[in-house]
Amino acid sequence: MGRIAGVPNKITTELKEKLQVVLDDVVSSLNIEEMTTDQKIKMLQIGLQYLVPRLKHVQD
Repeated sequence: MGRIAGVPNKITTELKEKLQVVLDDVVSSLNIEEMTTDQKIKMLQIGLQYLVPRLKHVQD
């Protein structure tokens, strides 16, 4: 018998929570004033992938 439908996987949930803690710590330790322009642009490129929804290609 598996888990009940709709109930999140316990291991996945725990992993996401731990990764979120690590990510929060890393982001809070960044000093933007010390970053080069290239580093700032790269950080924006990576971050925007997770914040802005991707558009799907629509064929006519």
